[in-house]
Amino acid sequence: MSVQTSESPFIFGRKAVGNSFTDRENETAKLVANFKNRVNTVLISPRRWGKSSLVKRAGDLSQSDSMKVIYIDAFSLRDATEFYTVLATEVIKGTSNTIETWIDHVKRFFSRLSPRFSFGSDPLNSFELSFELESMEKNYQEILDLPERIASEKGIMLVVCIDEFQDTANFNESALFHKRLRAAWQNHQSVTYCIYGSKQHMMSTLFEKQSMPFYKFGENIYLRKIPVNDWVLFIIQKFAQTGKKINESIAQAIAVAVKCHSYYVQQLSHLVWQRTLQEADDFVFTAALDDLLSQNDMLYQRETELLSDTQLNFLKAIASGIVSGFSNKETLLKFGLGSSANVNKIKKALVDKEFVEFNNNSAEFLDPAYELWFIRTIMKIKNRSEL
Repeated sequence: MSVQTSESPFIFGRKAVGNSFTDRENETAKLVANFKNRVNTVLISPRRWGKSSLVKRAGDLSQSDSMKVIYIDAFSLRDATEFYTVLATEVIKGTSNTIETWIDHVKRFFSRLSPRFSFGSDPLNSFELSFELESMEKNYQEILDLPERIASEKGIMLVVCIDEFQDTANFNESALFHKRLRAAWQNHQSVTYCIYGSKQHMMSTLFEKQSMPFYKFGENIYLRKIPVNDWVLFIIQKFAQTGKKINESIAQAIAVAVKCHSYYVQQLSHLVWQRTLQEADDFVFTAALDDLLSQNDMLYQRETELLSDTQLNFLKAIASGIVSGFSNKETLLKFGLGSSANVNKIKKALVDKEFVEFNNNSAEFLDPAYELWFIRTIMKIKNRSEL
């Protein structure tokens, strides 16, 4: 029997773990199998679709005495030096659990780099390495081969997971940096790499373009949205676990409203749950959806103000139901897009700014909540049925 609780069962803005993790059985099984079979994996999907939660779930299921999984987030790293430092630190921390072993690894595996290490007030969680810049540039190979050397000596398998990898393309001399990574990592036998990122066009370029160092580095997986029916079951179950009710129709409306976008389904479900005393109804759903859009109003307004007139008109065309054929004479005139040559510039700009994406030459908004806000605020249309 469920007991009503004041703690929301819906997780957004952080990794979903345990019972908060939704579906993805096939993708999880695929990742776990790739880790165990030493198959490098490149995971690509738009932001907030649950990549990090998926990788963490697969990592938790794979972690054992004979397999260690470490995680690196490249989002905040500014250059290759920071990447090397974080990689070395996390590999040492992730392959042992005592300060003595960390110090021993630093001394034994860095014969040329001679790094400095320090500990904070909580040594087990604040262990840090630092390297002299000049020495690192000459001896970066020691760090790139560190995962393989430690894994081989310990007789274990190591999985290195790197989030937002596409941001390394912004490093100075990024092409040289990527060549160095690929040259080292392709020879590793005891280490598997899982690389994932949210800027689809950049990740596709890095891993699918033949001229790039990481071409055919591993298995490329494009993460798909969780189906509506799976979301419906999940939402109903979570309401029931907290002593509240929601019918299938409203649960489906939540998923459909935000096009099964993982982050927004969890957020909108939370807002509906928060407003529900005993059983959710249409009024609660409508109020929750309005709340979702109002929470993002200032952000969306600022982002929209940065668009040119033709970029804004292009979004209006998509919101009106046009997903292809933007260079048609009728569409150019109706939406004020200028010339057909200008359309290609608009497309590239909107993709770079992460407003839209193109799948099989079909355009759609990358952010479904922004799309709803755009239709209501910019196009002054309350319901999609009015389009």
